[in-house]
Amino acid sequence: MLSSLITSSSIVLISLMFGVALLVAWRQFGLERHAALWAGAFMAAAVGHGLRTGGQVWLSQQDLFAMLACHASVASFALLAWGFCGRARRSNLGVMAGWAVFAVAILWQWFMHPPTWRATSRMLTGVGDAYMVGWIVAMLWHKRGIGALARWIMLAYGLYALGVGVAAELAKPGGLISDQTFILVLSIGTPTGMIGTGVMTLLIVASDLAKGLRVQARTDALTGVLNRRGVDETVSSLLRGAERIDPLTVVVADLDHFKAINDRLGHAAGDDVLTRFAQHLKASMRSQDVVARIGGEEFVLLLPRTDAVDAMKLVERLRLTVPESFALDDHLERVSASFGVTQVREGESFDEALRRADDALYCSKSEGRDRATYA
Repeated sequence: MLSSLITSSSIVLISLMFGVALLVAWRQFGLERHAALWAGAFMAAAVGHGLRTGGQVWLSQQDLFAMLACHASVASFALLAWGFCGRARRSNLGVMAGWAVFAVAILWQWFMHPPTWRATSRMLTGVGDAYMVGWIVAMLWHKRGIGALARWIMLAYGLYALGVGVAAELAKPGGLISDQTFILVLSIGTPTGMIGTGVMTLLIVASDLAKGLRVQARTDALTGVLNRRGVDETVSSLLRGAERIDPLTVVVADLDHFKAINDRLGHAAGDDVLTRFAQHLKASMRSQDVVARIGGEEFVLLLPRTDAVDAMKLVERLRLTVPESFALDDHLERVSASFGVTQVREGESFDEALRRADDALYCSKSEGRDRATYA
């Protein structure tokens, strides 16, 4: 009994540690709700194993604690699966329905209290846990890297949970194995599965944080398009395409009389104009095109696999629709933009092409603005 108490207490502490770590990460780093759900999953696991420990100490309440521990186990895996569904932007209806079914079934066994109710409840718990793990594996099925590692960890844990359910069925009174054997099966795999799942979720959270930091480092905070660093990282692959004789067009766009907007309406209005202009550019571009803000009111467009004729058609169409995108704003006078267009020449760097596009933009400005010039 002492060994069982030590094992259960250790699992409680491990679960609490992972739960607190995930909860702190969620609060401190502004993570999405799935991190909080995972924290709740480990908290529920801690409660479940705490109830099992309590049942061994307060024998008069052992049956009640055992029933509640079964509910806590299913709830733990349900919260874990719910979090993975949320992270994958998938419906959690199957998880919620399964949670309700297994909770009702376990509660029904408790109220009916047949001679085999405990073994049946354990079996239902094992199958319910495996069902929830199945949803997690489905959410990770096509993932790579950390996601693929998590998929195999959860698949192994799901098979173990299913094995626990089978062992519980075999451990019924008069069954093929004893209750002590079932407890041994439960004690061997549960700590390993708990630690593996905890490490896995923390790795996923760390991966999400790293990905978020990478996105922030290459994204303009105001407009949400790429910044200069993002352009430099993106253009290398596009230039490799240009070396394969795939034309790459570089466009520099600049809002006309933007300083006057800032002076007359304030910087908040100016920021709003920049944001709306960026949205207009993104909405007008093709899926393969790149939009970036490289400073002030200046934007860069990268048009892969686009020759000079098609590029000028696209830019002219874009230029003509700029005033329309601001037409409903009574506080703004006519908003327009000027463009400089060029193509990356064989063997030259992006900076050289960018300077040439910037010179073409200067020509558009000096010739009256609201026009596109090809260099």
